[in-house]
Amino acid sequence: MAKILTQEEVDALLNSVQSQDLSSPSSGPSISTIESAPIEEKRKLSRMKKVTVYNFKRPDRVSKEQMRSLHFMHDRFARDFSSSLSAYLRTISEINLVSVEQLTYTEFLLSLPDPTCFCSIAMKPLEGNAALEINPSLVFPIIDKMLGGPGEPLSEIRAMTAIEQNIFEGVIRLALEDLKEVWKQVMPLELKIVTQETSPQLVQVVAPNEVVVLIVFEVKIGDAVGMINFCVPSLLLEPIAREFDQEWYTGYKKSETFEEAKMLKDLLKRVYFDVSAEIRGTSISVQDFLDLTEGDIIQLASDPSDPMILSVNHVPKFKGQVVLTNRQKSYQIHEMIPIM
Repeated sequence: MAKILTQEEVDALLNSVQSQDLSSPSSGPSISTIESAPIEEKRKLSRMKKVTVYNFKRPDRVSKEQMRSLHFMHDRFARDFSSSLSAYLRTISEINLVSVEQLTYTEFLLSLPDPTCFCSIAMKPLEGNAALEINPSLVFPIIDKMLGGPGEPLSEIRAMTAIEQNIFEGVIRLALEDLKEVWKQVMPLELKIVTQETSPQLVQVVAPNEVVVLIVFEVKIGDAVGMINFCVPSLLLEPIAREFDQEWYTGYKKSETFEEAKMLKDLLKRVYFDVSAEIRGTSISVQDFLDLTEGDIIQLASDPSDPMILSVNHVPKFKGQVVLTNRQKSYQIHEMIPIM
């Protein structure tokens, strides 16, 4: 069994260790040395401990100022695309910027699911292409929603068919329009889809060890949750590095309110409403309702000559009558119902 030391033996052991630390000139500063040193010496010793990690194998190719500007730009894109996608799908979608970081292209590919929706994007007039990846956990619910379904995710992930790729291309083009809008403050760009694949390994945007900037978004549409990854090679950013300055950042932020108001106004013009012409009904008892059979006649509260109410999203807005135009029933507005 192990021997339990007495308090005297423990004190003797600690004293011997401290004496060895003080007598050894090659060892670093001990706790007792720091505590007994003057204030100025303590500051020097604390500064000696601060070390900045730098990876020579993978140096940062994009400056902090550029990263800050990219973060601000794509945070704005997340809000814009959230509004555009909500109007496009006619359902609420929530998009948030998760991170903006530097890594190699190989590391980016290893982080992606396979199969997925992977696109090579040309950013003219810049030389080279970027990459846009949308998780399959988002792709299939969006396609289901576009085809009139509830937008439920698949139980098993599979590769997209050619027809599904063509259908989903409209969503990708919608994202590129909003990306072009935020990038025009730096440089006017033409964003076009070069290739669209289901496997990320089939598209080589840059060399495997080349540094890229990865911009990650989280998207929530109903019960579906997934990620959108936008990968921009550092080589594309080098020619326009001077455009990412503090003046642009401040000026863009000042104009944000006006641009957002204009964008919301344009989006509202694309919103659809349910419009229905209704005949004023009546009230019946539950017993009368249960006794209804085919051929029964219900007396309504309105006369045939009374104007019909036109409701917008179940809210009465206009008075008018049903007319026949080109052999089709139409509604002619006579007057507007005042807002109470």
